[in-house]
Formats: sequence, structure tokens, C-alpha cells
Amino acid sequence: MKITRIETLVCHARMRNWVFVKVLTDQPGLFGWGEATLEWHTRGVVGAIEDLSQLLLGEDPTRVEHLWQMMWRQHFWHGHGIVRSTAIAGIDLALWDIIGKIHGVPCHKLWGGPVRDTIRLYCHLGGGSMESFYETPVDNAKRFAELAQQALAEGFTAFKSMAVPSTMPIEGLKPIKAAEACVAAMRQAVGSDIDIMVDCHARPSPAMGMQFAKALEPYGLYFLEEPCWPESIDGLAAINAAVTTPIATGERMTHLAAFRDLFAARGCEIATSSANRFTTTNRGVTRLCRRGSGSISPRVR
Repeated sequence: MKITRIETLVCHARMRNWVFVKVLTDQPGLFGWGEATLEWHTRGVVGAIEDLSQLLLGEDPTRVEHLWQMMWRQHFWHGHGIVRSTAIAGIDLALWDIIGKIHGVPCHKLWGGPVRDTIRLYCHLGGGSMESFYETPVDNAKRFAELAQQALAEGFTAFKSMAVPSTMPIEGLKPIKAAEACVAAMRQAVGSDIDIMVDCHARPSPAMGMQFAKALEPYGLYFLEEPCWPESIDGLAAINAAVTTPIATGERMTHLAAFRDLFAARGCEIATSSANRFTTTNRGVTRLCRRGSGSISPRVR
């Protein structure tokens, strides 16, 4: 069995493009699908997939680990850059899809089988409306409360919001108070039995992230995600040590060594690894979490 062609399919998804990868084989009707979405880097990822395909044409698609090593190590540059790692992950997903089809099983069977029967889900505030999630102004605490009640009415027991505004590296109390007002309004709207998460999208500096984390701590967040710049491991570790709120981060990391350093510094309690950044090594992140008594909240689109 050989890989004969690798194609990309770009779908416009309003605020971003979805990038899908199709790996075809010389077996009639046998192909695999993966995803390599990287917001606002569509052409870069599509080009990287085309470059990587030159390594894979004619290869056995069932040798996933071997092909992953080839993609990661070849062409002089290793594959930890965000564009290349996303391209690798999309192809990698498609290869696993092919193996699952060959054996007639879902991929989790190939990875050792399920470890739980149910998975708790949370929603983004706004019920799928990207505008509600990304564009609701933080100075509109009342709207945050209404969207929180909507999530509760739809049956969710947990939801995530972007209740922290963009700031300069150092600012005064105004953005801190605005974020606190939003979270207070959501907590009052849904009560203490519903879990609230706040995603900072890595916009605050370590100094501002510390202020947001401390201001929001009294509201019992389920977790505070990306409270500061992802490259600031020391900043994440300082915030994680300063508050009881669990800190979540990791979706911008692309290789095991980055997670190793994050965990060694105790930079988070929850790793938010993305399947469409790296797949074959994602199981390694899970093992690192288990060894360090951490938790994982994988991102699957």
C-alpha cells in the first residue's frame, strides 16, 4: 500500500478558514481525512503540506510513527514551528484515519481504548455565535449575564467566556474592574453550581495576568485559561502559584519539550493541547500530565 497524493481543502468559516487534508492511497476508495486549521495562516499551512507531501509520496501510510519522524526531522528545520507542526498534524490525523479504516475500528481503539464512558462538555458563551463569544464588549456585564443564563437554559453545566479585555503590558484598574464585573454578573446569574471558565487568549502581560487572576479568584472559576503570554513560562508559573484558581494553557505549544518545560515549572494545572497542532505526540502530553498529577483538556475542532 502506498500514498499516491495529498490534497488540501480550504473552507471559509467566517472568522477563519478551516483547512482539511486528504491523504489518498493506491487502494481504491481508501483515503484519510485530517485537519490542519491555523487561524490566519491558510496559505502558509497549505504550502507546508505541499512541501511535506514530497517526503510521503510512495510511502506506506500505515507507518505513522516513521512518517511523523520524517516530517518532523527532514528538510533541515525541525517541525516545532507553528505552521509546519500544524501541517504535520493534519497529515498525521489523516494517516490514523486510514489505519482505522483498514482495521474497521475508531482511532481510540488503536491508541489503547477508551478510559471513560462519558465526557463532560462545556460551551462557549453565546451558543456557537462567534460574535457573541469574541465580540461582546467587556464593559457590558449585563450581556455576559444574559449569555450565561442562555447556556444554562440549553442544558450546559459549564461554559467558557472571554471576560478579560485586551490591555497594554501595564494598565490601571479600569480593565481589571471591567473583567471582575462581568464574572460577578455571570456568577450571580447562574449560581454556584455552574462552572465558569474565563479565557484570556494569552493577551495580558504576566503583570496584568497576575492582576486579572487575583481579581477573579473569589468567583470560583473552573479554570483561567492563558492568563499571560505563552512564551512566559515564569509568568505562568508565578500566576499559578499565586492563586487557587486552576491555570490552563498549552494550545499554542507544538512539541513535547515545550510541555515538559511548562510542567517542570508548574506553569499550569490543566494542559490544553490541540489535536490539530500535533497528534502522534499528543499521547505523550497525556502521559506527562499523568506523571505530574496534572489534567488535560484537549482541543478538538
